[in-house]
Amino acid sequence: MQVLHIPAYYDEDMVEPGMIPAQPEADEDDGQLQAADQPGAPPSLDQKLVVAIQKEEDLAAGHDTAGNVMASGAEPSKRLGLHYFADQDHYSQADLERWLPVLSSLGINWIVLPAPLDRAIPQEFIDALVAAEIQPVVHLAIPLASEHKVEDLAPLFRAYASWGVRHVVLFDRPNLRAQWPGMAWTQRDLVDRFLASFAPLAHAALEAGLIPVFPALEPGGDYWDTSFLRSALEGLVAGGEGLLLESLALGAYAWTGDRSMTWGAGGPENWPATMPYYTPDGSEDQRGFRIFDWYNAISRAVLGHELPILILGAGVQRESDKKLDAAAGTRAIKIAESVLRRPDPDANNSVPANVLACNFWLLSADADSPMSSSAWFEPSGRSTKVGHEWIDWRTGNSDEKTSASKGTAPDGAARHGRDRYLLLPGETELPLEAIRAFLLEHDANVGTSQAEAAQAARVTLAGGMESFADDLIRSLIQAGCTLDHLPLKGI
Repeated sequence: MQVLHIPAYYDEDMVEPGMIPAQPEADEDDGQLQAADQPGAPPSLDQKLVVAIQKEEDLAAGHDTAGNVMASGAEPSKRLGLHYFADQDHYSQADLERWLPVLSSLGINWIVLPAPLDRAIPQEFIDALVAAEIQPVVHLAIPLASEHKVEDLAPLFRAYASWGVRHVVLFDRPNLRAQWPGMAWTQRDLVDRFLASFAPLAHAALEAGLIPVFPALEPGGDYWDTSFLRSALEGLVAGGEGLLLESLALGAYAWTGDRSMTWGAGGPENWPATMPYYTPDGSEDQRGFRIFDWYNAISRAVLGHELPILILGAGVQRESDKKLDAAAGTRAIKIAESVLRRPDPDANNSVPANVLACNFWLLSADADSPMSSSAWFEPSGRSTKVGHEWIDWRTGNSDEKTSASKGTAPDGAARHGRDRYLLLPGETELPLEAIRAFLLEHDANVGTSQAEAAQAARVTLAGGMESFADDLIRSLIQAGCTLDHLPLKGI
């Protein structure tokens, strides 16, 4: 009988900060394919309008821009993604053969690829990802210190679009002083000057058949990110960029830092005392996983509707030279389970339907890279603790089995001295045959007592989490219990 694993949703404990994803400069690689330099036929204005209108209709109907159902019905796991390496040196055939099976085993459908500016990622690499139903997101971290002309990047856009890429992220964190050359940061109209660089390239991407993604901003940042984003959207409106806005997606770094999963949930409507550069005691802001609540509020205020959002760096900590804390795997799993829940505007443990993808940081990094401390896998393909925990969660393997394979006892069993408890919901009629089969397979106590359940190392929730109050689930997690659930028909 299948028992589905449920890692904790709640993180009451504060965790230590870690690293910021950085974008290294492109290195030459003779083995990579050059971008196609033959221009394709760009879509007409009417065609672009049809695409934009269809995208809006898909979002309104609860689908993403690739037509995947966003509500938790058909394929909710279509929103899970991952960042590839942080560098641009791992696009060979050998890399593909090593990492494609790993990516497939993780159950993801998106991957963020850092891309060179002078050549394309090899077509064979993109083709294999698309064939495996993993949607590549090409990230061009264009430096603001140098000029990049539309005619230089347009062939890249056309090549990627023809290979099945849908989204391209342009630039990275323009709200940081370090991203700007010389005295450019101190000059007036910073946001307008950024838009003057962004808009032409975004139009070129759109004309090639790509969806341009406004770059993720540093949460907080030297120029407060919510202020920067609002000014940018207002600038696009004032500049008559209606067509671009109809097709634009937003990037958002949903870093958790040392804050709880629900930090800032509900956005400015729930935290009206929070102001740019100032978060008073007792209030919360956008600098957490729920950053999309704040960006959605800005989009509604400026545009009258929400824009699609791609989450980047989900669950990232701060300093890159620190190892991930012990809660890193649990944090990633809790975020994933939040993403997989049915979108509910009244809940702070689900993610809105306009969030198309949630991309975690980071698949792997070379051993000498400062990013290696945050990698889910070693360069050899061997999983780190986080990668191991994720795979166990995806496959439904229990902590007892994992611990037994390592020759150690699970923490809960050591602490409680008891094994398992099947917790039944209140006065709900249950299929007795399924419960009897479970008890024959597992040496477990059974009942409706929360107090008795809290003494067990593992608690199986009969019928699923929806049959139990969040407060009860939280109390079991805080008691140190590992939770899973037993699916029951009719419950």
